[in-house]
Amino acid sequence: MGKRRALPAKGATSDRALAWTYGAAHGGKTLLWAASDLYFTFFMTEICGVAPLYAGLAIGCSLLFAGLADLVLVRWVSDLGSATGSARLQAWGALASAGALLLFASIAFLPPTIRLGAGIVTLFGFRAAYALLDVPQNALLAMAPSNDEQRRRLTAVRNGAGAIARTILAIAFVPVMAGTRPDTSFLLLVLVLVTMALGGAVVLARITPERPPQMAGAVPSPARAHNMLYLTSMMAVLTVVTTIFGQVEPYLAMYGMGGGLSAGMFLGTVAAGAVLSQTVWLRASVRAGPRSLLGWALAMMVVGSGLLVPAPHGVLAVGAAAALLYGIGAGGVLFVLWSGIARLGARGNALATIGRFTAIAKSAQGCAIIAVGAMFDGGFARTDGQALAMMMAATTLIGAIVVAALTWVRRGQRDAMLT
Repeated sequence: MGKRRALPAKGATSDRALAWTYGAAHGGKTLLWAASDLYFTFFMTEICGVAPLYAGLAIGCSLLFAGLADLVLVRWVSDLGSATGSARLQAWGALASAGALLLFASIAFLPPTIRLGAGIVTLFGFRAAYALLDVPQNALLAMAPSNDEQRRRLTAVRNGAGAIARTILAIAFVPVMAGTRPDTSFLLLVLVLVTMALGGAVVLARITPERPPQMAGAVPSPARAHNMLYLTSMMAVLTVVTTIFGQVEPYLAMYGMGGGLSAGMFLGTVAAGAVLSQTVWLRASVRAGPRSLLGWALAMMVVGSGLLVPAPHGVLAVGAAAALLYGIGAGGVLFVLWSGIARLGARGNALATIGRFTAIAKSAQGCAIIAVGAMFDGGFARTDGQALAMMMAATTLIGAIVVAALTWVRRGQRDAMLT
């Protein structure tokens, strides 16, 4: 008997393996970032006893530094144009990030007088190390797939895995932070997180296929510049919105919802909505354009956050419904923006394109965290659930209006990535 021709099946299996492995690696990476996003402010203010303004400044400035680190990395490895090279770099970045995060998680065991200084040093170290993991792994979203359909599928898997990671951390938030030894619990949690992130990054580096680089000529240079400005502007606005929402989430859960089951359900359901919606957004992208998908996603975020305002204290069903709707909308926004930037990056200079995109996002996140810290330190009652809910809803509404204005400005432009 002759040998079977296995090439088509092998190619199909390789694409599936790449999607799931990339999703697992991104989920592990998200565990590290989400810990810094969801836990760090609460950890420093409530566990380490650092004033909210100083905690917000430390974390916010570290994110501005993270954006700068992304830009420096892009210039440093500007000639790194292969998928396998990016995969190897993100594996080394995972190792560096793991060590830096473990050092940060240890500051609660230091004397109170040096916790703030130690927190700043270790936090900036983590941001620098994370750039080595984040930028090349994000660039693989554009470099590893062979066509735009695969990039959209990889985006959906990536976003779903990231949302699952956030769900895990959200569910763990209350037992970790409300226990009798939150300092020890947080350190043990971080140890688990870095193990998972490092494992996923190493496996991804081993299986990433080499793809021939695509030429940038598919999209004219002026159009690429406009598309880049358009996407990064939207990402900046929506990052501010989701960061403020995410920073206030733990306080609303603990103080506005009384902790316990309602708090854990609320935190977990926001992330779960993003997980469950990715398949829906992927299928909808076949029939509807990105502009339409973005409109629906923004509307869901606005309605979901608005439902938090009249939600009675500790009522599980209302909080869960609001969180689910907001999470579905946020998942749609991520799908549209990341699939758009992946498509743009695939036309050439993927590492630089996506590195600048993430630099803007991290800078916007840093500014938002500084603003939240200043508000809390300036007298805004972080234990007033009603005031917290109103701030979250108002921020989401304003952000949605700004993004809608941006899409209106770009309407009718055939070269836009979101049309």
